[in-house]
This record gives sequence, structure tokens and C-alpha cells, in this order.
Amino acid sequence: MLFEIKNQKATTREAVSELMAYEHEALNHTPFSSANDIMMVVVSRDFPPLLEHAVTGLNTWSRRRVLCLRFDDSGDNPRLAVHIPKAWSAIGQKGLPSSGMVTAAISFEPRKDLDEGEVHDICSTAVALMVREAERTGGSGFAMVVHNLLYPGMAQGPFLLLVGAVNPFCFLRVAEEGGFVDRANSPIADYVLSDERKHDLAMSWDWLSCDGGAATEYLKGYGRATWESFSTWREIRDVRRWRAPSITMDRHLTPVSVDFWGVLGDFARDLVRHVDRMRNFMPGFARPGMDWRHPKFGVAILDEIALESPIDGGQWTFSAIFALGIRMGRLNAFGAQFAEADDDQRRKLLAAVFWAEADVFGMLHEISLRYISAKEIVEPPPSLSVGRYESGSEVSASFSAFAQWFVDHFIGTDEAFLVEAFITGLRIYAVFDPQFDVFGENADVAASREEATGRARHWLKWSVVSALGDGRDARAAALAIKASFGDRIPLAKGKDEAFEAIDGFGSDLLIDKLFLEIPRIMDSWHPQLAHTLAPMALVDHDWDWYQEQILAARARGEKNPCIFLGAGGQLGIGRIPDEHLAPHVEDWQTHVLFVDNEAGFEITLVVSWASLRAGNAPGMRLRDGSPAFVGDSDE
Repeated sequence: MLFEIKNQKATTREAVSELMAYEHEALNHTPFSSANDIMMVVVSRDFPPLLEHAVTGLNTWSRRRVLCLRFDDSGDNPRLAVHIPKAWSAIGQKGLPSSGMVTAAISFEPRKDLDEGEVHDICSTAVALMVREAERTGGSGFAMVVHNLLYPGMAQGPFLLLVGAVNPFCFLRVAEEGGFVDRANSPIADYVLSDERKHDLAMSWDWLSCDGGAATEYLKGYGRATWESFSTWREIRDVRRWRAPSITMDRHLTPVSVDFWGVLGDFARDLVRHVDRMRNFMPGFARPGMDWRHPKFGVAILDEIALESPIDGGQWTFSAIFALGIRMGRLNAFGAQFAEADDDQRRKLLAAVFWAEADVFGMLHEISLRYISAKEIVEPPPSLSVGRYESGSEVSASFSAFAQWFVDHFIGTDEAFLVEAFITGLRIYAVFDPQFDVFGENADVAASREEATGRARHWLKWSVVSALGDGRDARAAALAIKASFGDRIPLAKGKDEAFEAIDGFGSDLLIDKLFLEIPRIMDSWHPQLAHTLAPMALVDHDWDWYQEQILAARARGEKNPCIFLGAGGQLGIGRIPDEHLAPHVEDWQTHVLFVDNEAGFEITLVVSWASLRAGNAPGMRLRDGSPAFVGDSDE
């Protein structure tokens, strides 16, 4: 234990330098000591900004263990109180940008004398070397061993390495837009944040050297290794890949194992470590011996981090339910084929089944969470045969039972449009994937195309009716139609001419728009699926931190930062757009905007920080389960 008692006259720089000197000297006497062996304590009457920021940096980025104790001798009994240091800048709550997880493949052409099992072992060792070396650099990323179905005909080897890393420079634009950094702050900020340099930094970042060349150096001892296929995880997993006639990754590459380093590794290991939490929220992965290296679990983690979920913020919109139908239809088809296939055919279908499962897993997770929290859903969902493909009839029966439960108990038969969205997705999935009808001769796919075309026209016409009506969502519907179809749907000329234009659209255009755009047009005016959710428990909410973030957002110039309660029950910090009306907050030190989205529509209130600390807000409950919100007289 290393103590630095800061003299009142000593500078901040002196105190931190002394602390680091103590550490160096301790390591000189006890070499090979770990971070857990050396703990540091700073004792001071006050903690000026430079000292707070320095200690925060040691605890976070340098991963040291520094305890701050404030010495108070103002009373009769001097005492030491724990002090929590503050970061230099406010921390934003933003998702990973689209280019945030960059990827590349290491193609490995092994020597001719190596068999497939030996090549797998070589690639596994290469991943282990990469992860261990990359841990030392302080970055964050992943590496996986992937089986290549195209070997030996079109691929150099039976396995390759798929590698990815979080690109730190992708956050520059987001940080600037959020007001966390400003070009006017300093000459360095102006240099780094210039438009052309932000792009150059993101593109020229040499992340391939994250492991110091350990993996490729090792692989070259057994063959030839080359970097190729530069992309991002979001591009690899984009559902628009289904529509490609070419051989996409999900048709020939099957992950065998995956490992992580940096913050991604911490996140993955933390998920595995808390078994009870895993059983509650990810029961499919709570199995003895399954860890972050399991390919299905590893891909699920990457999807959670790097992809935008179709169930945005737990909101079951029209487009989300349609997307679930398509995903379940594809998985049902692949699973039934796999169950009835011989060994050679199963080998060829393995990649398709793996990625179809990955596509649906996150949405099934959201269904489980909504079932747990929604009061209206009392019937438990039936077991779904994901990963168990013993016979085609059993797979189809399992999916049919689950689909019926989803319609009857999750959606409810009174939600006609949402039921249509789900059932249509289940039935027409094949029109969006050329591999289901390679030669264009499948009568079932032809019937699905006809159904898809009719359904697209039906939904478009209802959207036109909404856009030309006087409802509150009319403008949003009109803008969504305009954004997708431009002037091809002449809303300004009235309903009849708009309908006539829709009837004149060809099947190819309507099916192309039906994949993503028409469901999003429906989102613009059709309410999402709403359930009565169990109120959020009043535990583990650091309201001091929330208040600091809100005040920091105000200081950055944000007009209406808010605390939001999402449709999925999550609590976070958001911002009401400037063009939207919001209640006036007289004093942000004492009150804040609270936006409740859990009922499928927004309720915006002005709530005091004291009320939040007491649990007196919508959607919250006391420890005994009783609702806590009763309303403040001034809110």
C-alpha cells in the first residue's frame, strides 16, 4: 500500500509524481508484481481539478488502483472521507458509430503436408497470440477462427482468421456533434477536428499492428498469411446481404471460436462471470462450460455492441415485427433443410444456419425481456427449436407453435396491422433471398412474390390515407413517403392519383421497397405495440452522476437534455430536439425534464431531482413493488 499525503503547499504535479515514483521504486524491489499487488492512496484536504483528473486517468486508462481520501479537520474530531474523483470531460451515452468496429481477415494458405485438424490448431494458436499481445497495447477488439466452406475449390485454406477492433477515431465526429469537444478549445483541437483530418485519422489508423505482428509471424512458419477483406462488423452483418446474388460471408464462413481483448474482453468475461444474471436474461447461454469463446455467444456479444437492434430501445414497431417474421421464416427454412440433410449437405448448410440463428437471437432476447415485464402476457412462450434440428417436421412444428403464441399472446389479435406484419414476414422471406430460388423456377417463391407485391400496395395505400388525413402523424407519414418514393406517389394531387400511381408500380420495385422502406413508412404513423410494463425498481441509480451529465449537457449548449425511461424499461440520458415543444425548466440545478416512453407514446414532465432520488417518478416502484409516483405540486 503506497500513501501520498499531499502537503497543502505542494503542487498537484508534485503529488502525482511522488506517487508514481513510489510505484517505480516498489517495482524495483518486488519485480513482477501485478496491479493487484500495488494499491495507492492519496490523502489531501482538497482535490483541485488537476489532481482529480490525474487520479481518474490512473484509475481508468492506466488501470491502476488509487483511493482518494479527503482529510477534514474542521471539527473536533478529524476524519477521513472517501472522495470520488471526477473526469476531465462529461461522458456521452452514445452507441458505436457505423464505422466503429473495423474488420479484416487473415487468409491462411497452409503447407500441403498439414491436415485440416492441424490447420485449425495453428489458427487457434495464432488467435491466442494475437489476443495476448493486443491486450498489452490497451486497445479493444476480437479475433475468431472461421471455417471456410469454399475450401478446397475456391479458398486457399480450410480456416481463416476474422479480426476486428474498435476504431477510436470514429468517435471524433460524434463527440463534436454532442458538444464534448470543440475546435475552438485549442489549436490541437482545431487541428485534429478539421473535417479532412477526422477522415484521415479514421482511415489511416494502423490497427493491423495491434498484436505487433505476432499472429502473422507465427502463421508464416506454417504457410502463407495475408491481410484482406477490409470492412466493418456492421457491413458484414447488414441484413441487405440476404438480397445479394453473390456468395456473401454468411453462406460460406462459420465461426469456430472467438476471443476478445481490451474493454470488449472485460465486457464478455463479465457477462460469463455472473451466472445468475445470465440465467435471468440470456438463459440459452447459461450452460456449464460455455464461455465467451463459444462462437454463438461471441457473435451475440459483437451484435449487441456494434449493431443497431431492430427493436430500438425495446420498441416493438411495425418494422420490428415484420423483421422478426422474416428472420424466423428464414431460420425455420434453413433449420428444416438442415434436419433432413445428409452429412455432406449439412456441411454446406452449416454457415447459413449459424448466421440465421445469429440474426434472430437478439430479437428472441427482446421477446423474453418483454414477456418478463409485461402484465398482459401471462402465457409463457413455447420452446423454440434453435440449435436442435432432429427432423424437419419437429422444427416446423416448433416454429409454428411459437408463431401462434406470438400472435395470440404477445401481439394480440386486435392489432390487425401488426399481426399482418409478422405473418407476412413469415410467409414471404424467400423473395428477399436469391438462394431460395436460384433459377427462378420455384412456384412457392413465385406465389410469395405475388403476396409480397399485394401486401406492399396495401400498406402503401393505408400510409397515403394517413398522410392525407388530419391526424397528428400525417406530416410524418407524408415525409416518409416522400423520402422513399419522391414524386412517384403524387400526394399533392390527392388520394385517387396516389393510389393509381401505387397500382402502377412493378413487382420488383415494390418488393425492393418492402424489405426495409415500406415498413418504416408504416412506423411513421402506426403506433408501436404497447404493454403495461412492471415499474422499474429503485435500486442502483446514481442520481448524482445523472445530474452531473445533465448540467454538463446544458453547459455545452444543449437546450433540453432529459432523463428518459425507454419502452424497454431502460433509464438513460437523452435530448429533446430543439424543434419539439418541451416544458420550461426554471432551475436545472433543482429540476430536470423526465421523458417516459414505456407506454408507446411520450410523456414529458418537469421532475425535481429530489423526487427522482426519492423514487417519485413515472415507471418506478419501491422495493416492496408498489408504484412510487404520486406527482409533485410544482410539476
